[in-house]
Amino acid sequence: MTDLGWLFNRGTLTFLAGGLGVTLELAAIAIAVSFVAGIVLALGRLSRFRPLSVAATIYIEGMRALPVLLVIFFSYFALPRIIGVKLDPFAAGAIAMSAFTAALVAEIVRAGILAVPKGLVEAAHSQGLSNAQILRIVTLPIAVRQMMPALVAQFVTLLKDTSLTAVIGILELTRRGQIVFAQPPFQPIPVFALIALVYFTANFGLAQIGRRLETRTL
Repeated sequence: MTDLGWLFNRGTLTFLAGGLGVTLELAAIAIAVSFVAGIVLALGRLSRFRPLSVAATIYIEGMRALPVLLVIFFSYFALPRIIGVKLDPFAAGAIAMSAFTAALVAEIVRAGILAVPKGLVEAAHSQGLSNAQILRIVTLPIAVRQMMPALVAQFVTLLKDTSLTAVIGILELTRRGQIVFAQPPFQPIPVFALIALVYFTANFGLAQIGRRLETRTL
C-alpha cells in the first residue's frame, strides 16, 4: 500500500484547508449577491415598465448564453479597464460568479413567482393589499418554497464552478490540489480523491441546509 504520509502531513493539510476556505468564502459571497440580484432581475423582467423589463431580459438571456469561464476572463481582464479600477483575482472571481449566477437565479425566481396560483393574488387584492404588500406577504414566500430545490441545485453548481477561478490565479481548493500533486512523489490520484471527498461533503452540507430551509417554509 502506498504511504500517504506526504499527503496527510500537517503542512499539506493546512495548505489544502486554506484553499477550502477560499472556495467557501468565494461561494458564500456569490450565493448572497446572486440571490439578491436574481430577485431584482426577476422582478425587473416581470415589470410592466417595458424598458426595465427589456433591460433585465437582455441581461439574463445574454449572461445565460455565455460560458462562465468567459465571464471570469471578462471580469479579470476587461472590467478593470472599463470601470477604471484594478481588481485583484478574488474580487474579479466573486464578481464573475455573482453576475453569472444571478442570471440563472433570476429565471428560477421568475418561474417560482409565475407558479403562484392567481387565485391567491386576486384574493389578496380583494383584501385591499397593494402590489408591494402582495409580493412581500404572499407571492415571494410561496415562490421561495417552490423554488428552493432548484436554488439549492444552482448553488451546488456554483460551489463546484468556483474551481474555474483558478485560471485567473485564485488559489482555491482545486488549484492547491494541483500544486500539491506537482510535488514529489507526484501522485495525483490520492490528492484529487481527497479533494473530491471535500467537495462532496461541502455540497452535501449545502443540500441539507436547503432541505431544512424548504421544510421551515412549509
